[in-house]
This record gives sequence, structure tokens and C-alpha cells, in this order.
Amino acid sequence: MRRPRIKAIVFGLAASLFGYVFYMRYWIWRDCIAAAQSSCVTSNGSNVTEGGMVWGVVAIGFLAAAVIAQFGRR
Repeated sequence: MRRPRIKAIVFGLAASLFGYVFYMRYWIWRDCIAAAQSSCVTSNGSNVTEGGMVWGVVAIGFLAAAVIAQFGRR
């Protein structure tokens, strides 16, 4: 088993952070956003939009970078 590289750990932490942001800004509210067809005002007054999906793309990018940093060519 390979020892985790520092770069892979940092990229993995970034992927976790952006995954959490994606979950909080889009995934929880996806039904409300779809029903409103543009944006949704949450119970605490925040306005969430479909643009929250972008955080998921960023999270996947960092996850891919973490896998490449760990298992890629040396």
C-alpha cells in the first residue's frame, strides 16, 4: 500500500470542502430550485440557485487531482 502524498491529502481536503459547499448550496435545495425554475429562498433567507451545481464540478476536479497525485506516475 502506498503512503499518502501531501498533495493528495491537500487535494482530497479541498474536494471535501467543495463537496460540502455543493451539498449545502445545491443538493439539499434541488427540489425547491426545480419547482421555482430559477432560484429558491431558504428558511434562513438565503437565495440558492442552479449555479450551486458548479461547486460539485469543482469538487470532482479536486477529487480527480487527488487520485492522480496519489496514484499517478512518479
